[in-house]
Amino acid sequence: MYTREILHKRHRLSHQQIDRWLGENRSKDFFQEKMRHLKMVQNFISITDLLRQNDIAFCCLKGPLLSQRIYNDPAVRYSHDIDILIDQEDLEVIINILLSNGYHFAAGVFWPENKIQQELLIKNAHDISFINKESGFYVEMHWTLMHTLPISTKKIKSVILENKEDIIFAGRKFTVLTPELELVYLMIHGSRHRWERLKWLVDIHEYPFDKIDPIKWKSLIQLFKAERIINQTNLLLIQYFDKKLPNTTVPTQSNYFTKIALQTIESDFSVQKNNREILQIYINYWLMFPGIFHKYQILTSTLFRPEDILNYSLSYKISYYLFRPYSFIKRRIFHA
Repeated sequence: MYTREILHKRHRLSHQQIDRWLGENRSKDFFQEKMRHLKMVQNFISITDLLRQNDIAFCCLKGPLLSQRIYNDPAVRYSHDIDILIDQEDLEVIINILLSNGYHFAAGVFWPENKIQQELLIKNAHDISFINKESGFYVEMHWTLMHTLPISTKKIKSVILENKEDIIFAGRKFTVLTPELELVYLMIHGSRHRWERLKWLVDIHEYPFDKIDPIKWKSLIQLFKAERIINQTNLLLIQYFDKKLPNTTVPTQSNYFTKIALQTIESDFSVQKNNREILQIYINYWLMFPGIFHKYQILTSTLFRPEDILNYSLSYKISYYLFRPYSFIKRRIFHA
């Protein structure tokens, strides 16, 4: 049921990856795609060189270096943008560097001048996106892996410091996550997006598990309370690849959390979500992890909308959390 066209356009798999899935050898017929992927690698090197020139420490997430780790080729995976993890303290410096070197905020993205608004944005988001309009190259600067995780931002920072390693690529030294933390991150990332694109599940299917320390990996799973995501990933791997994660068990039957992912994978992709899909997204967030702290994170993120910062200058942080329900009641109930 998965044709080359569906896997390529709907699920953003490269033709090399599709060849591996379908047992074909047609990727050479799509030479222009490989050239685009190589151009992405060139842009990746360019942006990371710019950070080095300005003595900015960074860690690379996914992108060409994940492709290199999985396939020993940086230009196999499709990447829409480059994700780079930076220290929060360097964020304003990096914004100024990028804006001074041909980059612009991506559509709908902004950085407020007000310190209260900056702190709100940092607390309720995890990245800021830029585009180089000349090359069409996107880059996202992350100050944390992602928000609404079941552990604090401070703890996440500590875990990252303990789980980074250096590799040599293109004659340069890059910092990346260790395989154990990267695999946990990839599964959480895929689950967060309801595995909407099969490319994320393919990353898990193709991942070099021989590089994984199983004891270290399981300790990170426990730390992130990611047992539900492990079960979901296993059910999806069995469904699409007749494979499971090593040293894990497969649940005997699916649950609603997994059914959300299956329904999303099998449906058409749309950027604009309808009300049912928006509700499903929040249910999915709610089910990802156990615990009150995670639920509190979801609640606060639901009450906050970055656009309110852009449109309103309020004196207190709490005002922005109260404004959204007030605005909803005013618009939907009183029709004002």
